[in-house]
Amino acid sequence: MVVEVDLYSGRPNPRFPLRPATADELTHRIAALAPAAGDAKPYDGLGYRGLRVLPGPHDTSPAITVSAGLVTLHAPDGSPRRLHDPGRALERWLLAQGTGALDPDVLATLRQELAR
Repeated sequence: MVVEVDLYSGRPNPRFPLRPATADELTHRIAALAPAAGDAKPYDGLGYRGLRVLPGPHDTSPAITVSAGLVTLHAPDGSPRRLHDPGRALERWLLAQGTGALDPDVLATLRQELAR
């Protein structure tokens, strides 16, 4: 699995790999989340929009978007399943996994964004 920081428009977004044990932990954390209420949708404006977890080439896991308190699982048929991420805890944890791989300035910007 690879995590892409959805940050830029017009240039490549930063990415970092997840170790297999971390990917397993992500799966367990997602399984503990409750469904999101109503028709909530992730942030889709300018700047930081969240994290995308992309499956590996031989992985059958769905793509996952973690953004603004929502976790969206994208099924192969395109239908989304949305879960509530209270306090953006999963988003913060996932971002922390990229600490050694992300540029320190980018990481500082993202932490500042999550503090809002």
